[in-house]
Amino acid sequence: MPRKQPASKEAATAADIERSIQALNKMAERLWGDGREAEAKALLDALDALNRALDRIRIGESRRVVTLH
Repeated sequence: MPRKQPASKEAATAADIERSIQALNKMAERLWGDGREAEAKALLDALDALNRALDRIRIGESRRVVTLH
């Protein structure tokens, strides 16, 4: 069953996503400092995947802009 998107939400910008990634990175640092390395590593792995996805989105957007001009 597909999930419904909230109608009132605006699309997140790349800057919004970057700020969220930075906040989660700080959380991972705190987890690591508290001796919770397994949780920190899992979070860092997820953030790495998110960063790669964001890079692919940016590349696609930049190609789209070049194509439109």
